[in-house]
Amino acid sequence: MLSEKRKVAILEQYVEREATSTDYSGEMSFYSYVKQGQTAEVRQRLDEDSFAMNTKKKLSADPIQSIRYHFVVTAGLLARFCIEGGMESNQAYEMSDYYILKADRLNSLKELCALHKVMCLDYAEQMETIRKKKIFSKPVVKSIDYIYSHLHCRITVAEVAAYVGLNENYFSRLFSCEVGISVSRYILQRKLEVAQNMLKYSDYSCSQISELLCFASQSHFIEKFRKEYGMTPLHYRNRYHSDMGLKEET
Repeated sequence: MLSEKRKVAILEQYVEREATSTDYSGEMSFYSYVKQGQTAEVRQRLDEDSFAMNTKKKLSADPIQSIRYHFVVTAGLLARFCIEGGMESNQAYEMSDYYILKADRLNSLKELCALHKVMCLDYAEQMETIRKKKIFSKPVVKSIDYIYSHLHCRITVAEVAAYVGLNENYFSRLFSCEVGISVSRYILQRKLEVAQNMLKYSDYSCSQISELLCFASQSHFIEKFRKEYGMTPLHYRNRYHSDMGLKEET
């Protein structure tokens, strides 16, 4: 049985702002920071990692053309992640097209790397603006922070309401009004999002994920996951890894 401290340490890696260990997972973590509008974190990552150094795989015999191809892939991923985060698809793809056309006119590695940084920050800043439009009251913000820090526990509406110092019924109405879904639904969605990330970026089994996220049982976890995403956790993992050429053996 894992200790509470150990559970927290594991799950912190797979919350939407996950920081994973492999190169691919680190790359996906970067896109998640953009999606969440965490501009400061995106800027730090860009300062630490060179776009040129992260595009070692040759996609063309011409080094500059190879970088351009990587740039196009990056632009597409940024658009996709930002749409998932709430950006209008027209805006996301217009930005992608704009930067791809600009990249097509550049002929040096230095210029392409500089444009890559500008593009990533532009997407992150746009997402930050979108996120800030969703302004919640102090009790709701406090409750959301509580939920994120207790995903390893069985969280009840009553305990969250008590934590923010409000009557349970009043808090439930306030939360639903501001967030658009019930407290219990929000808790389930956040747990399932973490489960998604663990299925994508880790080797934890379904039973381990179920235990870490404090589902009533493995079958309960599988049932909720299937209802939310239309497939079992194992099918989800295999489909994801299949796309990357790393299909899990069953």
